[in-house]
Amino acid sequence: MRFSLFGTKIYVSFLFTATVSFMLATDRTGLVIPTLFSVLIHETGHLFTMWVTDCAPREIRLIPASVQIIEEYSRPQKARAAVSVSGPLANVAVGAALFINAHISGSDTAMKFALINGVVAAFNMLPVSGLDGGRLLLILLCRKKDLYAAMRVVNVVTAVLAAAVFLAGIYLIIKGSVNLSVFIVALYLAVCAILKK
Repeated sequence: MRFSLFGTKIYVSFLFTATVSFMLATDRTGLVIPTLFSVLIHETGHLFTMWVTDCAPREIRLIPASVQIIEEYSRPQKARAAVSVSGPLANVAVGAALFINAHISGSDTAMKFALINGVVAAFNMLPVSGLDGGRLLLILLCRKKDLYAAMRVVNVVTAVLAAAVFLAGIYLIIKGSVNLSVFIVALYLAVCAILKK
């Protein structure tokens, strides 16, 4: 499905819709809906900063395991850094508000939603390709290195973190605890490292 909103082209893939539908249909934990809202808050933080700075994205692509915001790279590095950090900051702000609410009201739901926002913010600040932390690392490295050298450093960091997460999954198996989400994260990071080369 393709449409335009405020001059931005939006593409929603069939696989994205099918993946979200499958997750909602099979969720037994009650965490899928709050996680999707946390991701929506995160992406809204990016988009708000882009529109406020008059740098609306050219296209937004919703595909499985990713929301791709295709932006202009002619913008100053400070503006790009502000856009990168605004998503995690939106999660931190909402998470902090929910954390305070949970302590005042004693709401387990608010606490759970606060923690999910914190996890989304922390994960996106990992210094790896395809995530906000990786973009910030690339911007910092470009001050002292050329773009291709900086990209190589980010790809190496991504590969090292992917290997570390994979080894952590192996360690958990040896200790008698199987956690598939650890391997999914390792696979995601490995794919980021490969695709961003």
